[in-house]
Amino acid sequence: MLRRSFSSSLSKFKHLRRPPPPPLPSPALKTIKESITRKLRSRDSLISDQQADVFNSVLAQIRRAVAAEDPTAVHELWIKLRASNLAHLVDPKLLSSMSGLLLESHLPRDDIEDLALAAASFNAEDFAACMLYHIRSDQPEATLSLYSRSDHIMQTAEDEHSLEFQDDLAFGHADLLQSPSQSIRGRILLLMAAVTAHAMLDSFQGALNLCKDTDVRFHHHTTNDFLERLKYNPDLKKKVEAYVHRLHYARLVSRPPSLSRHITNLGDTKALSALKKFYDGIIQGILGPSPFIAADESFLSSERTVAMTFVGWTSFLTAFLKCSAKDDAARVWDDIPKLGLRHHISMWNALLAGQSQSFTDATATFNTMKTRNIQPNALTYRALIGSLFNGRRPNLAMDKFHEFRRAELNDSPEDIMAVYNTVVNGLLVTNRVDAANSLLLQMSEHGPNPDVVSYNTFLGHFARRNDLKGLGMIMTKMGESGVAGDVFSFSTILSALLKLGRPDASEIVFRLMNKQGVKANTATYTAIIDQQMRTRDEVHLNGALKLLSQMEGDPAVAPNIVTYTSVLAGLYRGPRWLSEQKEHDFTRSILERMKRHNVKLNTRTYNILLKACLQNDRLDQALSYYQEMKRTKVPMFHETWYVLLDGMVGMNEWDIAKEVVKDMGLYGVRPLGPLQNLIQRAVSGGRR
Repeated sequence: MLRRSFSSSLSKFKHLRRPPPPPLPSPALKTIKESITRKLRSRDSLISDQQADVFNSVLAQIRRAVAAEDPTAVHELWIKLRASNLAHLVDPKLLSSMSGLLLESHLPRDDIEDLALAAASFNAEDFAACMLYHIRSDQPEATLSLYSRSDHIMQTAEDEHSLEFQDDLAFGHADLLQSPSQSIRGRILLLMAAVTAHAMLDSFQGALNLCKDTDVRFHHHTTNDFLERLKYNPDLKKKVEAYVHRLHYARLVSRPPSLSRHITNLGDTKALSALKKFYDGIIQGILGPSPFIAADESFLSSERTVAMTFVGWTSFLTAFLKCSAKDDAARVWDDIPKLGLRHHISMWNALLAGQSQSFTDATATFNTMKTRNIQPNALTYRALIGSLFNGRRPNLAMDKFHEFRRAELNDSPEDIMAVYNTVVNGLLVTNRVDAANSLLLQMSEHGPNPDVVSYNTFLGHFARRNDLKGLGMIMTKMGESGVAGDVFSFSTILSALLKLGRPDASEIVFRLMNKQGVKANTATYTAIIDQQMRTRDEVHLNGALKLLSQMEGDPAVAPNIVTYTSVLAGLYRGPRWLSEQKEHDFTRSILERMKRHNVKLNTRTYNILLKACLQNDRLDQALSYYQEMKRTKVPMFHETWYVLLDGMVGMNEWDIAKEVVKDMGLYGVRPLGPLQNLIQRAVSGGRR
């Protein structure tokens, strides 16, 4: 019965069988043997000549056995390699072919599992089949025992930013980030099998610990694909589905920075429906049946093992306000006391920031804080003052600024400076230049000392008015105070000089940089070029190209792929601002310059350019890049296909989208989550 169960579980993975490698022509065997021996030497200096001969001989026999689809012979040869301590030298791709062959055999399961584990560094799907066998045999402990042996591919030592970025990826809200371990097929199946085992043991916390220890993320398509393997047990399938849903929320909540980033991304992209759904999920995890999220760390318990923080609640409030969803923001505000919490000062500040275009609402909120004895901090005053300036109430804004100064708050220097810079900006926006200069002088004499943001605010003001005298005055003050300019400073000056038709604009800027002791490097040049390209006119384009020429002539600041991509993406950003012919000519010129300097586009940069073209009605250019990727055999990952299909679908180019789907089949792409949904839309021609 167990053998039939094992075969049944393996049949679910029948697509894993790899075709056997073709037989090698005999004249090539000697050369290959010598090559393999050299590789063995480089991989393990302890390999003797005798061991190398044994390995080469067994390897040739394994290839013949795989080609003949002889699992018994493969098994015996694998045992021989293990006994000789040479098994670790087998190529992962060959291991995968060996494992796929043994899976459907009746050989000892321990040996099948050992070989599947060895192959897992290339393809983990065979090992997942072994875990699924134990699940179908009602052996969750054995399943978890197998999973514990896969730590080398399931756990990664990635930095926090990378993890946060991937959190967004899982649900399609950011570009795909590929790590070496993520290229291993089937890791998600291992995680799903382990989660299933914990569900069988009623151990949600155990499942959560697994999810927190790996960078593997759940995707809609792969989750459903695995759940289909559990349809023999509808109750277990339903339970695992609920576990996955809860684990998604619990894992994010367990990483407050990741949670905040995810919520912020939803707000920034105005993804209101997704934001509301996510908020509902959090509330359900706190107040619903079988709660697993605590509203605050003080409410943690054996059941509620992850907790929201005030940063998370504030992020929700801010995101809803960014989406202009006042009712949803009000719901967050009203839910806080219902959850046994008090409104943190950060939430009051977020509410004020959301009222930046309504000084009457902001003033009312500020007064409410005072009546409730909520002590405002520097960021409270910053939000209120900014709202008053936006509402063209500079006198009231200055009254609040004077109140802020009298309060002598013990806030961080950065927050204090933010208030002063908000006032400087407000005075300049309302054309109170003398008052702004007076405040700058007071800051220089009595503190807080002006920072680069303070001076950049003045530079931006004078640049908009083509006031070279004002720009020069501010640069002089920066030099006297020892504040060095940043990319924004020098890009602002360059823009002003270019608009005034100064042919020596870039030379002037770099003389200023040298005078301030700012050493120009590739990153500095690239950032300034990017700023110029964002202006989207020929004057600034020519300025950017002149900087690019300077970089190309100086090995110390030679342009890199990021530099050239900034120029190319800038050509396609927004509605067409050059004639079609000029855009084509500039594109060709940049690509030729890249070729001369041996700078090649890679997958990541192609994706950026494809996205820029497709989002801005440049289909022909996008298709040109796509054909070039195929011609030059540049690797295409899920991100590439997603960008292509998303662009085609968005432009209603259904015929081309279907051709892309066909290409995906030729490339052997296995779509996941949002990409699978796009494929369905493309194939159906947009019909829901």
